Amino acid sequence: MPRLIIVLGCLLAIALGPTSTALAQDEAAIAAGQEKAAAGDFKGALQEYLELTRTHPDSFEAHALLGGMQLLDQHYPDAVKSFQRAVSLGDRSARPFLGMGMAYLHMGQLGPARAAFVEAKSRGVADTDGVDQVISYIDKSDPDATGIQH
Repeated sequence: MPRLIIVLGCLLAIALGPTSTALAQDEAAIAAGQEKAAAGDFKGALQEYLELTRTHPDSFEAHALLGGMQLLDQHYPDAVKSFQRAVSLGDRSARPFLGMGMAYLHMGQLGPARAAFVEAKSRGVADTDGVDQVISYIDKSDPDATGIQH
């Protein structure tokens, strides 16, 4: 179990990783959110990223940043919605699926968590071994999460 916690921490770091330069004009807002999060002010960081999604409603990066902060602040259903919005706006990376997987896992929804991690893997996640370990943990915890009839 301690190894799984380390793996989940690494996957969370990937899910919350840097964005592309598409939001370069808002580096100050992004930096402010990151500084607040680093200081433990998740509410303040949430406000920064919420404002970023208001000023850039069609930016998948803004929604992914918001989802990551919602995940850290344990607003799991909201995080899933933000990550889904990022995907609907064109985020083709593994990041939103890692975030959704983590959120679903925290909500005890192992089937959707597994599906999100599988999708993250198909999108070229950097830590495939870590994702495989999480999927294996889910499969051992809830064989029904695979969606395969036994």
